[in-house]
Amino acid sequence: MRKGFFLAAALLATVSHASMAMAQERFEVLLKPGAADQPDGVGHVYVTLRMTGVDAPAGAPLLTLPVVIANTATVATTLTELKASDAAGDVPLTYKDDPVSLVYARHWSAARPVRGDLTVSYRAPIDNTPPKRGSGPPYQLRTEGRGLSAVGNTFILLPENAQPYDVQLRWDLSSLDAGSAATSSYGDGDVSLGVGPAGRLARTVFMAGPMHRYPQTAHGGFSAVWLGTPPFDPAPTMAWTEKLHGWMTGFFRDPAEPPYRVFLRYNPINAGGGAALTNSFLTTYGKTGSGEALKGTLAHEMIHTWTSLDGLGQWFGEGNAVFYQGLLPMRAGLLSPDEYLADLNDTARRYYSNALNDTPDDQIAPRFWEDTRIRVLPYDRGAMYFAVLDGKIRKASGGERSLDDLMIEMVERERKGLSTSEADWLALLIRELGQAGPDLHAAMLRGELMLPESDGFGPCFTRTTGKVRRFDLGFEPKSLVGDVKTIRDLKPDSEAAKAGLRNGDVVTYAQALDGVQGNPQAKLNLQVTREGKTFPISYLPRGEEVEVYQWARAAGVPDSACAR
Repeated sequence: MRKGFFLAAALLATVSHASMAMAQERFEVLLKPGAADQPDGVGHVYVTLRMTGVDAPAGAPLLTLPVVIANTATVATTLTELKASDAAGDVPLTYKDDPVSLVYARHWSAARPVRGDLTVSYRAPIDNTPPKRGSGPPYQLRTEGRGLSAVGNTFILLPENAQPYDVQLRWDLSSLDAGSAATSSYGDGDVSLGVGPAGRLARTVFMAGPMHRYPQTAHGGFSAVWLGTPPFDPAPTMAWTEKLHGWMTGFFRDPAEPPYRVFLRYNPINAGGGAALTNSFLTTYGKTGSGEALKGTLAHEMIHTWTSLDGLGQWFGEGNAVFYQGLLPMRAGLLSPDEYLADLNDTARRYYSNALNDTPDDQIAPRFWEDTRIRVLPYDRGAMYFAVLDGKIRKASGGERSLDDLMIEMVERERKGLSTSEADWLALLIRELGQAGPDLHAAMLRGELMLPESDGFGPCFTRTTGKVRRFDLGFEPKSLVGDVKTIRDLKPDSEAAKAGLRNGDVVTYAQALDGVQGNPQAKLNLQVTREGKTFPISYLPRGEEVEVYQWARAAGVPDSACAR
């Protein structure tokens, strides 16, 4: 027994020391932004990576970066001055790309064995030209206000291995204007991310330059930063968002207000959109607009802080965020019932008029970027699914329970390190509704229409109907996918054809089609190239008139009864 005990202890110590050694390897990123040419919208950032403990044979993949991620091009194919070295000198690098698809990566390998410490440096270019691929998350490198911002997945090469590193982030601001500062999702200036996967940097926002801040002096978990001069004063909207963040912390029963930073920046093609990232949210504005218009997006993305759970599809993460994006601010006293109703009806109008709203859930991911009508389904159908579910739970429990109880239970499971799979969700539905719960869920996944009861959004609102022209581009939606967008299968009687569009026209645009689809008055503005000439065509992308479900204020019900 004693011999076995000591042998086991020795083996445990060996494993422990090996794990510690692996965990103590460092991955350091040094970012040196160059001076930004604001009028031309170009610039660069020098990136230097230092990795310790490398032991790679010749030809083994060392570093990787997506070429395209979420329909967004990265610097993988445009970076320059790529160099690598270890203790033995220069390390020649070669690369190989994955097969071209909606998401694919470039992989760099060493032409000889690499041992010990490896240093890699390169120049990542910045070009503010609107992205050729069209709508996508605002990840790419951009310069504004004599600074820069980006998400790591578009410009930082990362190790191919999944081992833990002591990750360090360093900045050199010597080429920027005096008074410039740097920040990221992990905090201001040079920061240590601690031991963990280097891949954390892929979902990290970076910003450097003459920054503006709210609040001026940080307190609590919330803060906001931006460069340049938006067409509105961000401070009042950020104050509103700070209050909402504190309220949501309590709603989701978080024991402490989590760190949350809003990065605000200009976007030429998808203004008002954004992306939820580590400890933060990246949101955007256009040449015109207001802070009020951003509130729905800010609320939506903040909800992801708590409800982006592993093991569940977009129907869950995006659906519950749309369901709650107006409801929680109304409950917090930060939106009026009429403002909530407007948000609800925008979702209902887009969903019930969507010609593809019966698309099964398992077809959404492979077709996500080819058609805006597919892309919005996890948001719109998911929200209506949760509204139906909320009504059924309230009815079955006599008003004692609601969707809130299930959502908070799932969040708390994740907080405790427990599973949050679809099976776990279905178990909660069975507990609340019996087999009717999984049956409803299966119907949603099949693409069946999700229709809440007339009072499904509370006693303040009642279901009604309205008419709207159905969204219709007038040509094959996949024409707008890829770097070169060529019109195909033009419908002869469509608004696009009436406006003068032709098959074979090459087009570009700077609008978010998801937003155009949701706004019955929004025109689609195209730049058309035909026979060597470029000219604009603008038209209303609408087809037949259809009846849709909407909600209206119930007569005689006061505002105080709305925030149930």
